[in-house]
Amino acid sequence: RPFPLAAVRSALEHAKRVVVLEKSFSVGLGGVGLGIGVVSSFVGIGGGSMSVPFMSWCNIPLKRAIATSAALGWPIAFSGALGYMASGWGRGDLPAYTVGFVYLPAVATLCLITMATAPMGARLAHRLPVAKLKKLFALLMAVMASQLLIKALA
Repeated sequence: RPFPLAAVRSALEHAKRVVVLEKSFSVGLGGVGLGIGVVSSFVGIGGGSMSVPFMSWCNIPLKRAIATSAALGWPIAFSGALGYMASGWGRGDLPAYTVGFVYLPAVATLCLITMATAPMGARLAHRLPVAKLKKLFALLMAVMASQLLIKALA
């Protein structure tokens, strides 16, 4: 075979393998994402507390994993809030200033606090060395686990 033809054939075979691998990898990631979402919602924690370690385990640089988790937090929270609004829609036994099961003053407070502190967190994540970020994240996980354990035992 002439060299250019063999090179093209080899490249096409490689491309087919990559597409198959990407499809199976994305299906696996979808399952992991679903699992993280389900466990997070049952336990009452943010998905970032599980997705950041998973992305780090997949060799995604820690700062990128944190940024990805932060970027995904808003649409996840928004869709969750829509679900709580829909499931409690029309109930008369809820307090004033609620839409479904969503208490609007709490939403406003959380939005203001998040808007004020997110830039500080982003700057801090970019300034700190990765080793220190990992230690702080581990400390946060330990505090969250302790709170869950205390609630479970109470």
